[in-house]
Amino acid sequence: MVSNKQSVSVKPNILKDPEFIHVKTQEGIEEIYEKLKNEKIIAIDTEGTGLDPYTSTLTLFQIGSRNYSYVIESKYIKDWTLIKKLCEDENKLKILQNAKFDYKFVKVALNIEIKNIYDTMIAEALLRCGLPRNENLTGLAFLTKRYLGGELEKEVRKSFFNYHGSMNAEQVKYAALDIIVLFSIFDKQYPLLQKQDLVKVAKLEFKVVPVVGDMELRGFYIDAQEWRDHIHKVEIERKRIAKELQKEIRPYFEIKSLDLFGNQAEVINLNSQIQLMELFNDKLGLSVPSTGVAVLQTVDHPIAKLMLEYRGYEKLISAFGETLLNKVNPVTHRLHPDYMQMGTTTGRFACASPNLQQIPSRGEGALFRTFFKAPKGRKLITCDYSQQEMRVLADVSGDPTLLDAYKTGKDLHSLTAAQMYGLEYTDDFKEKHGDLRQAAKTINFGLVYGRGPSSLAVQLGVSVDEAKNLVKKYFEKMPQIGNWLDNAAKGGAEKGYAETLLGRKRYFTKADPADPNYTRELSSIERASKNMPIQGTSADMTKLAMIHIAEKYKKEGLDAGIIHTLHDEIVSEASDKDAERAYEIQHEEMVSAGSTFLKKCPIEAEGGISQQWEH
Repeated sequence: MVSNKQSVSVKPNILKDPEFIHVKTQEGIEEIYEKLKNEKIIAIDTEGTGLDPYTSTLTLFQIGSRNYSYVIESKYIKDWTLIKKLCEDENKLKILQNAKFDYKFVKVALNIEIKNIYDTMIAEALLRCGLPRNENLTGLAFLTKRYLGGELEKEVRKSFFNYHGSMNAEQVKYAALDIIVLFSIFDKQYPLLQKQDLVKVAKLEFKVVPVVGDMELRGFYIDAQEWRDHIHKVEIERKRIAKELQKEIRPYFEIKSLDLFGNQAEVINLNSQIQLMELFNDKLGLSVPSTGVAVLQTVDHPIAKLMLEYRGYEKLISAFGETLLNKVNPVTHRLHPDYMQMGTTTGRFACASPNLQQIPSRGEGALFRTFFKAPKGRKLITCDYSQQEMRVLADVSGDPTLLDAYKTGKDLHSLTAAQMYGLEYTDDFKEKHGDLRQAAKTINFGLVYGRGPSSLAVQLGVSVDEAKNLVKKYFEKMPQIGNWLDNAAKGGAEKGYAETLLGRKRYFTKADPADPNYTRELSSIERASKNMPIQGTSADMTKLAMIHIAEKYKKEGLDAGIIHTLHDEIVSEASDKDAERAYEIQHEEMVSAGSTFLKKCPIEAEGGISQQWEH
C-alpha cells in the first residue's frame, strides 16, 4: 500500500495535490473496509482497458469518503468480499459519475452490484434538461469546472485504454481525482435539485440505473442468418423498385446512353436531392418544396408513390444491414445497445450502438423484429401500454369524452369522431365511418405531439384551412382538452419550463420579443410545453414500471430480466418455467406504475409470451 498523505479534504489545491492511498495488497482492502464501513456516503469510480465490460479488463477501482480516498490496483487483489459489502450496503449512498458504466464493469469483473446510487451526470442532465448544449455539460470535466472552478487533465484518461501494465503516478493521481471531486460536486449539486424541486424525479432516475445496467448486460439475442437472408430479399426489392423508377422517369429526360454491359444507364441518381427536385418540379411540374417523405406522401403521382417505396427499402437497408450484425458481442453473441435514460428532453430513453428503438413495429420493416429471439429453453415477454399518452392527456385534462372511452372500453377514435360530427356512437362506427374516425385519430395523436393545423393538414391530406376547421370542431366538442393545452403552452412560455406529474422539468430559453425569430421561437416553446407533460409523464411511468418489475423478478427468484424498452414497451427474457409468472409480474407492475400517476383515467397494458420479438 502506497500512501500520498493519509487523509483527504476539499482544499483549493485539491486538483493539483489530491490526497489518496494507492492500494496493492489485501491488507489495504481491510483498511478500506474499516475506514469506510460506518460512512453514510462514499464515492466510487473505475478505470478499464476499454468500454465493453465483456472484452475489457478492470484495472483500477476507486472508492472513498470525504476523509479517505483509495485507488485499488485490481490485478493485485484476489478477495473483494469486503469491497462487495461496502458497495451492496443499501444504507450507504454511492456517488458516481456515469454510474451505469461503473455498475456494469464492476458487476462483470467482480460480481458486485453497486446499490443506492447518486449519479452526478444524471443529476446535471435533470438540472439542465432542454437548455442549449454546445459542449458536454454533464461530463466530469465540465462539472469539475462548474462546481470546483478547476480543470481535470483529459489526456491521462486515454492512457488507460488497452493498457495492462502497472499504473504510473499520473494515472493513479488522475483516478483518485475522479472520486475526490465527486463530493464537492454533490455538495453543490444536490441543493440545486432541492431548489428546483427535482429530488423526486432524480430518485426515480437513480433507481433505474441498475435496471438499465442489467438490461444492457443481458443483451438481446438475434438470429444473424435469418437477418442476412431477409436483408438480401430487401436488397432485391430495392433494385426492382429502382429499375421501375428509372423506367418511369426515362421519358422525361433525353438520355439514350448505355452502360458498360449494354444496358440503359440510370437516368438520375435516386439519392440526389438536386436531381429529384429537378424531376418533380421541372419535369413533372409538381412544385414541391422538397422531396422528403412527408411531402411526397401528399403528391398524387405514380413516380412519387414509387419513390416512397424505394425510400422505404433504402432506409431498411441502411439502418438494418450488416452494420447491425457487426455489433454482436464476441463473448455473449448478443447485441448490447447503449440505452441513455436521459436521452431526450422529455425523459424518454434513447438507444444507440445499435439503435433497436428504430426497428419498426408495423409495415415492411416489422419483420425485422421477428429475428430477435429467445434462445432455446427461454421465452420473450413483451408488454406495452395501451394508448399510454392519450390516457395521460385524458387524466390531466379531465376531458369527459376521453375518460368515458377509457372507462367503458369504447373505441376512443370512433367516440371522438362521433362527438366531432354529431353522430351516434355505435360498435360498428369504425366500419361505417372509417374516414371520419381516421381524421379524429390523427387529431387525437397530433395534439399529444403539439402539432398544429399545417402539420395535421399534411397527415390528413387536406388543406390547412380544412385542418383548422377540423381542429376547431374538435375543441368545440372537447373544450377541456383545448383549455389544458392552452394553459400548458402559456405556462411553459411564462415560467420557462414544462413539467411532468412527477415534477420532471424541461427548461426553455425564453423567447425574446426583440428577436426577429420571436414568433417561431415562441411557437416552438408552446408546442414543446404541450407535449412534454404528456410524453414525460409516460416516460416516468415506464421507468417506474421497470424498477418494480426488476425488483419483483429478483424477490421471487425468477430466471427473468428486462432486455429492452421502447417508450411504452418493455421486453423481458425468461426461462420456459418462469415465463408465465414473469408475464404476470410485468403486466401487473406496468398497470400499477400507471395507477401511481393517473388518478382519473384507468391504465391498461397488453402483451404476451413468444419465441420471438412480437407486438
